[in-house]
Amino acid sequence: MIPPPASDPLEPLRSPGFIAELRRKALHLTFIVLPLELLYELLPWPRGKGEFRVLFVLLTVTAIGLDVLRIHERRVRRFFRTFFAGMIREHEQFGLLGSTYLLLAALLAIEIFPRPVAAAAIGFTVIGDAFAAIVGRAYGRHTLFKKSVEGMLGGLAACLAWAAFLALGGHLPWGVALAGAMVASLIELLPIPLDDNLGITLFAGYTMKLLWMPA
Repeated sequence: MIPPPASDPLEPLRSPGFIAELRRKALHLTFIVLPLELLYELLPWPRGKGEFRVLFVLLTVTAIGLDVLRIHERRVRRFFRTFFAGMIREHEQFGLLGSTYLLLAALLAIEIFPRPVAAAAIGFTVIGDAFAAIVGRAYGRHTLFKKSVEGMLGGLAACLAWAAFLALGGHLPWGVALAGAMVASLIELLPIPLDDNLGITLFAGYTMKLLWMPA
């Protein structure tokens, strides 16, 4: 729901709905460690595609297992409601969490795309989706496809910043990174019947892979 205009520009930032969304997306943003590790291998493990595959499989299976327990075991469901109150959306009550879809998207990305493209696509998903939700929740006024235009612009700005980071760091050509940012923002806006974490990662990743095939 788009909030009504406020006389105080900071008033939306104090609303309970925005604070809950901020907490949710702050957790979402911690997943930026995945593409950064793909790019720089800062930790002693994992190294190489095979080890990253093992890591993402373990994380994804663990997340799905926790979701199954949360859905079917009352005590686990109560624990999630206590510690993550307001952060779990209605459609996630009896389905997979967005974080689980994000881990699944990361697993698919490392399997399908070259590593720089996989890292770029995951980063667009993490940063773009988070800033689109935060800006849209606080300042969204105009809707398109039931999402706010302001949120889309916030997500686009974040994706362009990530694209600049990738290009300046020599990970991808400018044109490829910018195309990925544009596609990621478009997919986040469009009402496609696919979780955003999967849709953004796959569509942006395939776009960049088609435009740039490393030698």
